[in-house]
Amino acid sequence: MILGTIQIIIGLMTLLFGIVMAINANTLGVFSGFFVWGALIYIAAGSLTVAAGKSLNRCRVIAALVLCVIAAVAACIATILYSLDASGILYFPCYDYNHDYSWHNSCYTYKSRTHGFSGVFVVFHLLALIVSITVAAFCCSATCNCGEQAPSYVLVTADTSVTSQAPPSAPLYTDRQPHPEESRDPTLAPPPPYTAVVN
Repeated sequence: MILGTIQIIIGLMTLLFGIVMAINANTLGVFSGFFVWGALIYIAAGSLTVAAGKSLNRCRVIAALVLCVIAAVAACIATILYSLDASGILYFPCYDYNHDYSWHNSCYTYKSRTHGFSGVFVVFHLLALIVSITVAAFCCSATCNCGEQAPSYVLVTADTSVTSQAPPSAPLYTDRQPHPEESRDPTLAPPPPYTAVVN
């Protein structure tokens, strides 16, 4: 359940930071819209992981496994996209011939902040990747039953006839019947009388 909560928090932070970054950014992460649909995948996977952790229903565990695998693939793609943004490989230049030097300076400041946000996103998505793989492994081990022995089945053919037979009954016992006496060894002495009371 803790890992599911971490997935939900990562999804919410991805959504919130993505909204801040999407205002005026020219990055692959913003163009892909991953901060919306990736965040929704993380939130859905985390919610289903928490639900599967509270009630160990096999269907919920399998659904959490599937969503965590999807979240892991999405986190891997997002890590690549935001790594390209943070490294500056896909650089969108800050020049415009109609603006002065102060505009260029603010553009470069904005670009460096955008690269910083992309670096934070790389960390978030790497964490989401690790958490998703871990939850998927736990879900897989919960549904696999790998440590148990395979059940053995007995095959009964239909050509044998089965007769109905009443089960054997035990003799009835009532309080009126005397208890059977045990045979005693005549050489043994009878037990001593019990006259002392122990408190």
